[in-house]
Amino acid sequence: MKNLEKLYAKPLESSRTGAFYNTFAYPTKISPEAIGVYIACATEPGETVLDVFSGSGSTGIAALMCEYPTRQMKEIASSLGVMPKWGARNAVLYEIGTYASFATQTLLNRLTSNEYKEAVEAFLDKASKLVGAVYSVIDPNGREGTLRYAIWSEILVCPSCGNELSYFEQAMSRNPATFRKTIICPSCGKQHDVDSIPFATENYYDPLLERTISRKKRVPVWIYGTTNGVNWDRPACPEDENVLRIEKLMPARKEPKEIRWGELHRSGYHYGITHLHHFYTLRNYLVMNSLWQLAESFPKRQANALKLLLLSYNATHCTMMTRVVAKKNSRDFVLTGAQSGVLYISKVPVEKNILLGLQRKAKPFAEAYGMLENCSGTVSVHNQSSTNMSEPNNSIDFVFTDPPFGDFIPYAEVNQINELWLENVTNRTDEVIISDSQNKDISTYQRMLTSVFKEINRTLKPTGYASVVFHAAKATVWEAFNSSIKNSGFRVVASNILDKTQASFKQVVSEGAVRGDPLFLLQKSTHDAVTNLSDLVLLDDIIMENANDESFDMRRCYSIYVYTCLERGASVTMNAKQVYDYYTLKKGTQK
Repeated sequence: MKNLEKLYAKPLESSRTGAFYNTFAYPTKISPEAIGVYIACATEPGETVLDVFSGSGSTGIAALMCEYPTRQMKEIASSLGVMPKWGARNAVLYEIGTYASFATQTLLNRLTSNEYKEAVEAFLDKASKLVGAVYSVIDPNGREGTLRYAIWSEILVCPSCGNELSYFEQAMSRNPATFRKTIICPSCGKQHDVDSIPFATENYYDPLLERTISRKKRVPVWIYGTTNGVNWDRPACPEDENVLRIEKLMPARKEPKEIRWGELHRSGYHYGITHLHHFYTLRNYLVMNSLWQLAESFPKRQANALKLLLLSYNATHCTMMTRVVAKKNSRDFVLTGAQSGVLYISKVPVEKNILLGLQRKAKPFAEAYGMLENCSGTVSVHNQSSTNMSEPNNSIDFVFTDPPFGDFIPYAEVNQINELWLENVTNRTDEVIISDSQNKDISTYQRMLTSVFKEINRTLKPTGYASVVFHAAKATVWEAFNSSIKNSGFRVVASNILDKTQASFKQVVSEGAVRGDPLFLLQKSTHDAVTNLSDLVLLDDIIMENANDESFDMRRCYSIYVYTCLERGASVTMNAKQVYDYYTLKKGTQK
């Protein structure tokens, strides 16, 4: 227990680095190195760890890594003053998402690093011969080069004169890279806020749907390429708008894959997007389709590894959700991937050369496979709901899990960009979420979450512990979480903050964003913690106790507030924004 006490004594940093973290993107992903330290402190070698919301599979990978801890794991342990018992553990993972389950199972299929490298080398060689020509472009000197990426731009319609405007030309500048919030129409001279200008549409014959559809009008505006190892860029020309030599990539008649929209649909930037291929330029969709078919020609274990490589790059970098941003004092726009946890398409989407991206993406996978190939632990992955698990009573030694945070991220809706390629989308009936589109309110969410925690209680040994990561900015969600714990026969015996060194997109931009994810240590109990103090009194004490801590701010304050309430048995009555307002007021009176 001393190790656990030390673990919960100060915030644990979970960095967004390392081979496993860089293999494939997944919302709210936690590095397995951090989880591994918790497992090694809470269990003995040979014992079994359970994750009921396994997501990216980090808990299973962490259990295996305990046998051969990395330098990072040892450094984390040393910084916390704990003495983990390193050695192989086993893990049982439950995950309803089909993409997440596929990714985890594929990473754990025990390909050796050399087997993976050989498969990737053969795949990329064949891929280059199959689709490489479609990324051929002419450089500024008239020579044939290779496309690295192309910036496309929405075409807007001036509200005053009806003239069509290029968003890129009118709202963006290079050297330094800037985005302007207003546009002056070159035709009529009127100034308009960018967000108030409607987008232009066009009728387009969709060769995959075999009918004419209406879509946003977009054109390529800037081309980035390389010739003989030298990078260059230039404005787009009319020839660039014609996708080169793609006719041979057109697939045989295949039923297009329809998007099932939910909370994430926006009539603006999702206009005309009804099917999977609408998230791509035609060129990149056809390239993805060709590469997917190529991967399927390999033996099954290698085929799945290659498919995971494709999917790891797909949603983040192959679609029009890829974008550019302007960083301070930057001479040019900076290329970046899709925003995590959303299906956002900017006014200037980017079309990347998929082949070049796959070459880079394969490296962390090779490293990850190498790190696992000698591990002796076992991991079983169940692609099903954890409300009714097959594990025997009192069979699990430790639980580490990260439940869905209410309505924070609609995982099934986000992951369908990858799952539709697998032709196996998540059944949303059992998805634990608050969702209007699924008719699941806060009470439904609480009921489903309680069912899962009851299963945790049933399978966990009487002496076992459960570590649960949870994040929310709404008091109602916290109370649902708190009630689920209590109604399942658990109580909070310790709490901490899992401090991710880089916040997610939604954590950065959301009003009332919270810094750090509260981490709770649960134990079976028939007695709940009870306090006579209100949550406001507890909040006052928290602000006073941390007054001289430079790292303490209002976002951290909310995390501490909620875990203190749960640990002391007080109700969480305030949203993050309410705590922030109170914190600001309190700090103002102390000056």
